[in-house]
Amino acid sequence: MTQDTATRPATNHVEAPADAAFTAIASAPILETILDDVAVLVDECVLRVDTDGVSVDAMDPATVAMVSLSVDAEAFEAYDAPDEVLRLGIDIERLGDVVGMADADQAVRLAVDLERRTLHVRVGELAYTLALIDPDAVRSPPDRVDLADQFEATVGLPGREFSRAVAAADMVSDHLEAGVSESEERFYVRADGDADTVAVDVPAEDCTAFDSGPARSLFSLQYLSAVERAVPADDPVRLRLGEEAPVEVEFDVADGDGSVRYVVSPRLTRS
Repeated sequence: MTQDTATRPATNHVEAPADAAFTAIASAPILETILDDVAVLVDECVLRVDTDGVSVDAMDPATVAMVSLSVDAEAFEAYDAPDEVLRLGIDIERLGDVVGMADADQAVRLAVDLERRTLHVRVGELAYTLALIDPDAVRSPPDRVDLADQFEATVGLPGREFSRAVAAADMVSDHLEAGVSESEERFYVRADGDADTVAVDVPAEDCTAFDSGPARSLFSLQYLSAVERAVPADDPVRLRLGEEAPVEVEFDVADGDGSVRYVVSPRLTRS
């Protein structure tokens, strides 16, 4: 059971706590990126805060895809956090609605009141108080598993190339095959529909990185399309793949002061 997460404008008697457990000031675009990148998979999350920065690990309800995000304290204009990790249950949509009211050049101020279990958000003259969710009531991913031994190939692509491949596959099917051709030194995506087929090939020389190895797996487009929505078009994306293995999609955020990593499990077992 989660707490009421209604968003309400702060009134004269609702002020940001003087002894806040955590305070930060960040540009609206950075906060929007953090929230949007997590929101493609989940509606709520546990935000971990400490002196190094903020981080999130979350898994979608079907336990098919996971997102791990971390942003260094240096990405914020001001940042004051406790030495011990603070776990905050966040309703991503509610907070995103508030942050979305800020202009691109505006700073957003955050302050956490642990006694009242609230997050105070100020955008210019607007002040809001959001109820925090009990972090123990939020679905958490299982303990991190080292997937390194499942990845045999690494491919770097411009974000727009990854997005184009996923969008093309989505035109004809609900799943795609992604892999690496070692003999031809290329990354490929293939999708077969009832009548149509889409193939996208990216030669090694057109990749920003290419470490060949045996890699071929099938993935649900429901999840890859969600991940694709978060991928920045103008920045490089790193893919790690294997045979009948998950795919890892990783890219930088917050001007290089943070990163996002998605892991999507393979959909089908090949015969």
